[in-house]
Amino acid sequence: MITYKLHLIRHGQTEGNQKGLFVGRTDMPVSEEGFDELSRLRDTYEYPRVGAVYTSPLRRCRETAHILYPGYKTFDVPQLMEMDFGTYEGKTLNELQNDESFIAWSRDSMHNAPPEGEDGMEFIRRVIKGLNDVFQDMMANDVHNAALVIPGGMIMSMLALMGFPRHPMGEWECAAGAGYTIVMTPELWTRDKVFEVLSSIPMKPEDWE
Repeated sequence: MITYKLHLIRHGQTEGNQKGLFVGRTDMPVSEEGFDELSRLRDTYEYPRVGAVYTSPLRRCRETAHILYPGYKTFDVPQLMEMDFGTYEGKTLNELQNDESFIAWSRDSMHNAPPEGEDGMEFIRRVIKGLNDVFQDMMANDVHNAALVIPGGMIMSMLALMGFPRHPMGEWECAAGAGYTIVMTPELWTRDKVFEVLSSIPMKPEDWE
């Protein structure tokens, strides 16, 4: 059976992450602290060798890819923008906790949207389309091992909805510069839009033995 490995990696920390802000479409760069953290991870751990590096179009994702995979050309996947948080963008949880629309969105984000933003169903449809675009490109170019640098919430959504073994979204949380390796097959993806979660990344060099 032909298989394809895709390494999902969360982008480095931004100033917005460090302040606890909702950061979606705002094109924040990786912060100085985030850059240092990614550099330490790259120098301490082993990231998978890949034949291609795909990223969300967001600057923080592109920068992370260039830090972890220096010298690689990166390929943007337009569908893999972060969720559109609308009027919640740039605000903290404390600022929004008494907002009625935010309360409704927190209770059912799949069917409620932030004002001027998108709901969870729109987001998931985009994510599936973006992941499919990556998979189709890998198959078309005979790439069996690739990295995909995207926001952490997107990784959690992908794994909770399409990954096996099944776990709630919160159990797939990962730190900046970390993530998971998934294994995709043309048959399972085409028929059911599912994949297997193989392992977490990065790993210590001895773990690859």
